[in-house]
Amino acid sequence: MANPSTGFGGAGTEVLRRSYLNSTSNTEATIFAGVSNHIYTVLSIVIQEMATATELIELYVDPDAGGTNIQLLYDYSIGPKETFIWSDRLVLTNTDILHFKTASASNIDIYCSYIDQQLA
Repeated sequence: MANPSTGFGGAGTEVLRRSYLNSTSNTEATIFAGVSNHIYTVLSIVIQEMATATELIELYVDPDAGGTNIQLLYDYSIGPKETFIWSDRLVLTNTDILHFKTASASNIDIYCSYIDQQLA
C-alpha cells in the first residue's frame, strides 16, 4: 500500500493501520504503543467477550509512557458473548500507550483501527 504524503511540502506519511489482541484477560494488555514524531487517530475499537460471563473492562491511555493512566472506560460491564464498539475518535501522540484490562480472568478479543501520521 502506498504511503500518501501529507502537507504541501510532501513531508510525512499517513497510513491506515490495525492492531488486535486475542484472548486478553485481567493482566494489562497494550493495544498499541506510540513512537516519537507520530500522531495516531483511533477510528474504532471492537471488544468481543468470547465466553459466557459478564466482564468488567477498562480502556485507558498512559500519556507519554509516564506511568499515570487516563481512564477512558472503567469497570464498564460487557455481557456474555456481547460486542462493545468504541467509535469515538481518540488522538494519541508520540509515546502514548493505549491499554486494555478486565477485572477478572476472561476471554476477550480486541480489534483496533487507526490512522498513523508520521511527522516530517
